[in-house]
Amino acid sequence: MRTAEATEIFKALSVPSRMRIFQLLKDRGPLPVKDIAASLEMTAPAVSQHLKVLRSAGLVNAKRRGYWVPYAVDPDALSECCGMMVRLCACPACDGRAPDVSGGGIADLLRRREDLLEQLGRVESELEALRE
Repeated sequence: MRTAEATEIFKALSVPSRMRIFQLLKDRGPLPVKDIAASLEMTAPAVSQHLKVLRSAGLVNAKRRGYWVPYAVDPDALSECCGMMVRLCACPACDGRAPDVSGGGIADLLRRREDLLEQLGRVESELEALRE
């Protein structure tokens, strides 16, 4: 996955409403806009706008079935996203590079690493739930 694609995915998931929609689709499977809106107590137009962003980032897909357009999580995109997080969170020593200590020292680098590992744990948990 290219950096630009990963950036779009992380940007799409940075909005709490989109995370709630994404989680709902993971938990309940394909759903139309009106069911998502009812479940999350949102308006259908708001849900549609959020789905447009998630779809543009490649995280969800939709396949029209007559009048019914169910949206679903794209497991391949989610897997690629997780892979990017793993690469981002890898400790600098893992690939032979010395850590960059400019601008904050080792303590700042360790705090950033812990934050990224926490995010990675959440992504891995979501991936595991999707696989089940």
